[in-house]
Amino acid sequence: MAALYRFGFIGAGAMAEAIVSGMLQQGLCEGKEILMSNRSPEKLQHMKETYGVSLAADNQHVVEEAQYLIFAVKPQQFPTVCAQLQRKPEPWQTVVSIMAGVTLETLTEQLGNVAIFRAMPNTPAKIGWGMTGVAANAVASEEQKQVVLDIFHSVGQTIFIEEAYIDAVGAVSGSGPAYMYQILEALADGAVMAGLPRAMAYQLAGQTMAGSAMMMLETGQHPAVLKDAVTSPGGTTIRALKVLEEK
Repeated sequence: MAALYRFGFIGAGAMAEAIVSGMLQQGLCEGKEILMSNRSPEKLQHMKETYGVSLAADNQHVVEEAQYLIFAVKPQQFPTVCAQLQRKPEPWQTVVSIMAGVTLETLTEQLGNVAIFRAMPNTPAKIGWGMTGVAANAVASEEQKQVVLDIFHSVGQTIFIEEAYIDAVGAVSGSGPAYMYQILEALADGAVMAGLPRAMAYQLAGQTMAGSAMMMLETGQHPAVLKDAVTSPGGTTIRALKVLEEK
């Protein structure tokens, strides 16, 4: 069956908007190829005015007319969404879930034995610097995997993993930004304590963290090797690291 829409979003929250924005910026599709539903009419109107997407009458409308179905609602809302659907996705359709904690088994039980992907993106996707882990069920084809890869590549980097490891992905890249912000805040506070203006302190801390991450990714060197390159014998950095380890 030929789908009327290439992509259908059930849910139009912040992450859904980030993905739509990335897909359009990367030329993966046009706004008119995206159909969206959401509980908030105001949010849907924003998506239409900003990105030119088409608006669905309800969730069922999305399931009936889109080829790739992206479930972007809160996990606790998923049972209600499923109860509202009059029919499940059909074999020509593909399901993509960004709902944390909803397993492939649960998705299959609720939506049927179709190609299903479970994705764990993170908030830097909003600026195109996301990191997403994706797991697929046995029904998914290589063609479908490539499309899903393209979706999440449009907002950053993507890796395919076994579902058994997706919770670890959530702990590292899903929750990881919160850990990084905690470190950034501490670095900036230290700089302010040393007398620097706060805006300058945030710039120094932020660029330092971003540059350090890129050094590791670009060079492929082990973090310990890069750390050793900064720590001179008897210097201030090695003394600071000793304090960090002790505390």
